[in-house]
Amino acid sequence: MRLIVIRHAKAKDRDPNAWPDDTMRPLTKGGRRDFARLAARLPSWLEPPSAVLSSGWVRAWDTAAILANETGWPEAVRETTLETEGGPAAVTATLRMLRSREAQQSVAIVGHEPSLGELLSHLLGGAMVELRKGAIAVLDVDAAEGRGTLRALVPPEAVRRP
Repeated sequence: MRLIVIRHAKAKDRDPNAWPDDTMRPLTKGGRRDFARLAARLPSWLEPPSAVLSSGWVRAWDTAAILANETGWPEAVRETTLETEGGPAAVTATLRMLRSREAQQSVAIVGHEPSLGELLSHLLGGAMVELRKGAIAVLDVDAAEGRGTLRALVPPEAVRRP
């Protein structure tokens, strides 16, 4: 299975006065702009996934909406394992179930750190991968084995280069 792992775009800084519920913290204007630029380039080098799963937290959900708008990829489906600290095992189990139930060849997930970094570390056999806000990692994953091979890591600043 091809797994496209996307950390939400740059969000506003934590501020309990502005967002007492951190799940409601929005993206910054620059985060939206930069991620839209990066997402617009994806169709030229990456085949669309069969499904997009996203945390329902505002910053991840809005990142997934930008992704669908800029790429024509499927609209996101909320996946609660991307919101919690269930760890890599919970996300891997979801992917395994999705793969067996719907024969998905490619899935994109949109979520948060530290969960996504832990998932990547687990899939890559302990290798540490820094997934910055708005970054995209592409892996080939053997869902049954729970292991993967990193194929691409695109940092958010890739859109700032000429």
